[in-house]
Parts: sequence; structure tokens; C-alpha cells
Amino acid sequence: MRIRSYQAACATAAFIFAVAQSPLRADEPLHIPVIVAQSGAAAFIGQTVRREYEIAQQVINADGGVRGQHVQFDFEDDASNPQTVVQLMNHLIADKAPVLIGPVLTQQCNAVMPLVRQSGPVLYCLSPGLDAPPYGYLFAEGVDIRNTIRANVRYLRERGVTRLGMLSSTDASGELADRDYAAALALPENRALTVVAREYFNTADLNVGAQLARIKAAAPQALLTWTVGPAFGTELHGVADAGLNVPVFTTNGNMQAAQLAQYAAFMPKELIFGSVLPLAHDSLAPGPVKSAQDRYFAAFRHAGVVPDGTSATSWDVPMIIADAYRHLGAKATADQFRSYINTLHGFAGILGIYDFRDGLQHGLGVNDVVVMRYDGPNRPFVRVSARGGGRR
Repeated sequence: MRIRSYQAACATAAFIFAVAQSPLRADEPLHIPVIVAQSGAAAFIGQTVRREYEIAQQVINADGGVRGQHVQFDFEDDASNPQTVVQLMNHLIADKAPVLIGPVLTQQCNAVMPLVRQSGPVLYCLSPGLDAPPYGYLFAEGVDIRNTIRANVRYLRERGVTRLGMLSSTDASGELADRDYAAALALPENRALTVVAREYFNTADLNVGAQLARIKAAAPQALLTWTVGPAFGTELHGVADAGLNVPVFTTNGNMQAAQLAQYAAFMPKELIFGSVLPLAHDSLAPGPVKSAQDRYFAAFRHAGVVPDGTSATSWDVPMIIADAYRHLGAKATADQFRSYINTLHGFAGILGIYDFRDGLQHGLGVNDVVVMRYDGPNRPFVRVSARGGGRR
């Protein structure tokens, strides 16, 4: 298997940014558009991604950019609005951009899917919830929801939990999570687990007390949800008000320490996430994935930034695109990008060893998931599972 990883020798921040002083061509930089929310409900994710990609840009250019040409990420604010995303996408398609990054929400990626599905450009969505057509122009960051939920359910099963409550949002993310939890619970090994109460809410709702009262009455042993942003805070507030004293399982899109610190007054006794390998860095054996993570953490230390779960999930995307440009050249077309990424395998990122040949458009699988618990602002996230969700 061919491994194209960032080597451990590059792990120190001093070396990374000393290399950045090496001369690059002085011509026009290679522009890569990034559509991320800088305002609106998803701004807490989009602003994190922007800060992260500014660091990634430094690292890529420290490695010589693309054949000596600087890379520059051009950020477009979609205001967390699917209509704005469509407008921005149409503009970038007209500009003949071969590859785009973003947006950050599943419903936004779904909104622009019809624009790129047939002939491109390549779109690398920054939501693991995108259900992209196989071997097409669309790709999605991180481990797909299906495999993350499989790991969550395995952890619940091995922990002895059998009675589940679900509180689902009525948006695209909630619908996908419902589908994938149903698929995971239908597996023979999970036959003992049962959803004893299922409730729904709109992400604009300011109160979910009635739904949680009904869930509490069914006596679940854990609560499952897949909502991000302010609506997740509404859920947690409702859990506390209802006196529902059970573990809450949610998406790693909520693994932002600054956001979670705001919920301290109504934090559940256990908040648990299906997460990614960088948060289990200290437990990984030496190898190409850990080497890539060493460099990732060194870059953030140099920038004076503490990475969170959202940063980790999105980091490999610009590295994969830079890798494609280096192999294809700065004049690469959308069709060349599509072909390259769909056959890419053996690429060592911080989330795992990528293999896109299965057509799932993520490149990662269930063994690239670890289950994490939020432990408060001083030590935010603690690993509670082995890879794939098994108990430690």
C-alpha cells in the first residue's frame, strides 16, 4: 500500500515554519474557493474552519505549495443560508473553478448537489452527513454518519444499554441520523436495543420541554440526537429542565469546547460523541497517521490555537486537494480531480488511511471512529472506546 504521509521528522513547529521561508514562485497564487458560514446559525463551525484553513494554508505553502506556487484559500460567507450557497456556487461555476470546498451543513450541501452532480466542479462538502452519489464529483469530510452511528451503537451495546430515546431535528441531518440509527439497530448483534420513545422538533423551536417529558416517561437509558448549533443548546436546556438524567449521544459537530462551555449550567451528566482519531492521538501506535497528527498539532501550537473536534474533522480536506493538485498540476480540470480522488488510496491523513475506491465518497470507515466523552473545560474530551466503538 502506498503511503503519502507527512513524516514525523516534520512534526516540530520550528521546522514547519522554517521551511515556510523557502522561496516560492512570485506569480499569481493558486486560488481554492472555500464556502463556509461566517455568519448565521452555522457560524460557530464556519469560523472554526476558516481559522483552521488559514493554518493549513501555511503548512501547504511550507511544503512548497503546488509545484512551487503558493496556495490561497478564498473564503465565501454563505450566511448559513442554502439559497446563498446556491448563488455562490453558481458564481464559482461560472468562473470555471475545478474544485471547491464547503459548505459546512448537510442541507446546504444537498442544496448545491444538483448543480455539480452531472459535470462538476468537484465539491468537497464539510459535513459528514452528505449522502453523495458513488464515484461522482461530490465528496464529504470525515467518517460518514452511517459508520459513526454504527460505532456509537456498538459502544452502547457493550456498555449494556438497551432502552434508547431519540430526539430528532426535522432537517436533513436529523433525517439521515434517523435512517442510520435504524440501520444500525437492525443489525443482528444489536437486536437487544430498542427505541422506546422518538420525538421531533424544528431547529427554530425555542423549547423542547414537551418532547423531553414524553421521552423521560418512557424511561430510556440514553438519549440520541444529531443536532448542531444553537438548537443543540436548546436540547440540552430541555434535558436539564425535564430532569432526564441519562447519557446524551450527539454528533462530533458539537465538539467545540468554547461552545460547550456556554452550556455548563445545564450540561448532562454524560455528553458523548462518535469522534475521530486525532482526539485519541496519545493512544495511537507510531506510523503514518500519527506522524500526520504530529504535524497537525505542531502547526496549531505554532499558531497559538487549540484545535477542537471540528478542526480535526476538516483538516484532511485541503491536504487531499493539495495532493491532487501536486499530482495533476495547477491547470487540472474537474474531471481529472474527480478521477484522481475516486481512485486515491493509501493517503495518510490525521483521520486515518484514506481509500476512496468503495464509492462512499468519504475514504474512511467505522474503525476510524472513537467514542469520546466531554469532561469539562479543563480537559474537554476523553476517549472512552477502542477504535470502532468497542469498550476499552
